Amino acid sequence: MSASARLPLPSGIPATDTETEQEILRAIEAASERLEQLESLWRLVLFYQKQVKRSDLAVALLELMIQEFSPGKESRALIYFVLGQIAQADEKWALASEHYENGLCLLPKERDTAYFLRNNLGYCLNAQGLYSAGERYCRQAIEIDCEQQNAFKNLGVSLYGQGDLKGAAWCWVEGIKVDPSNGEAQKLLDQLLTKHPALKAECAWIQRELKYFRKNSSKLI
Repeated sequence: MSASARLPLPSGIPATDTETEQEILRAIEAASERLEQLESLWRLVLFYQKQVKRSDLAVALLELMIQEFSPGKESRALIYFVLGQIAQADEKWALASEHYENGLCLLPKERDTAYFLRNNLGYCLNAQGLYSAGERYCRQAIEIDCEQQNAFKNLGVSLYGQGDLKGAAWCWVEGIKVDPSNGEAQKLLDQLLTKHPALKAECAWIQRELKYFRKNSSKLI
């Protein structure tokens, strides 16, 4: 469609009496270029998703963007990622997985998109008890970016779900080393060692690795 044509916004919009929403709607109406309209639609999606907690309207807008604009593969992959995030937040694991898979089918090249589609798909598969499938996507995410904690954390959950306690411990230790400011991997490791105290003796390397890492990290401060 041309940017000059009036965009058929989903029913229920406008949804608030805020100036922020009105300003975005005016920008959509005034946009003379397709890209301008898409950028304003993204702003409206984030407004509904983050600020007013109307994920239903965010989803409707994302679906509209796919139908009306036929965006390129990278943009569509990002749209499917956000659709997945919304479903994931509502614990609709199967639906979220479907959106992430749709995004991956587009073979996005942008690093963060490629990483988080796989990481989040792994997370959702874990939530459904599909640990082996979750493991595969988490490993792919780590291959793309080994400097983020998320996929290490989720890979640990995948391995733990398959009974590989030592593998899970290794993943969470690596997650701590990658991002010590994020306490999620540490929490999972602590829970593992509390539930399976024999691991402390069997895997002395866990404390040794963390001690060495913290000692060397302190030298950089």
